[in-house]
Amino acid sequence: MATAEQIQELVAAVQDLTLEVQNLKTENSVLRQLVFAREPPPADLPPMALSSSKYDGSLKRLKEFIEACTIHFAFRPHAYASEQARVGYMVSNMKGKALAWATPLVTANDLILQNYEGFLGQLKQAFECPEISYSACEELLDIHQGSMD
Repeated sequence: MATAEQIQELVAAVQDLTLEVQNLKTENSVLRQLVFAREPPPADLPPMALSSSKYDGSLKRLKEFIEACTIHFAFRPHAYASEQARVGYMVSNMKGKALAWATPLVTANDLILQNYEGFLGQLKQAFECPEISYSACEELLDIHQGSMD
């Protein structure tokens, strides 16, 4: 049979547990209110086309292409939160020489595809000429024979 002291200890333990359950119920209620009061996540905006056609590797259009992509990312931060998503968008908006340059990176699953700044650096290195030789480099890359580059 339990002694009076043991019964008092059990009563005190039950009271402590009752108080803890009440505290948990209050905390749960507060958390529910916070969850239901939270603003819904932003709805996905429809895809936004670049201001002009896909980037073809033209020296004249590189800066314009990078600026258009930067603006696109700024208006859809939730859609392009990862660096890989930004690089993927840029590659998906390439054609011609630019796409031919990016394709081996994609097929090899190159780590640069997960590094936006690194990818931009390589893109600029491939398609941006130094200022001194800009016009000569531009003219060389824009040489056509008929409809072929």
